[in-house]
Amino acid sequence: MRSLVKKPDTEAYPFTKITVPETYRGKLDIDPMKCTGCSICAYVCPASVITMIDVGKRKVGEKEVVVKRPKFDLYTCIFCGECVDNCPFGALEMTKDFELATPQKETLIMTKALEKWQ
Repeated sequence: MRSLVKKPDTEAYPFTKITVPETYRGKLDIDPMKCTGCSICAYVCPASVITMIDVGKRKVGEKEVVVKRPKFDLYTCIFCGECVDNCPFGALEMTKDFELATPQKETLIMTKALEKWQ
């Protein structure tokens, strides 16, 4: 009988906007201007979400250095935040976006850092 007069505990999603907690870790995002291609994010990722792609070469002094940028396969991401915590340049962040359901997993491949170089 108590549950008849009590307000529901659930929200009428998607009809009402859901507020996520401050510490929520949603979809990964990158600022391509801050990324240097150091590969630390790829080394620390426990789910192997990040692949470093060669995008060209840059001359540093007398040497030519291969320039790499990350590609993210977000469909395998476990949202642990290790890449964000270990990025020395602050190029990565976890957003509040949680609506990632899609019938095509190719739409969850993020190549934002590569687009600048193509």
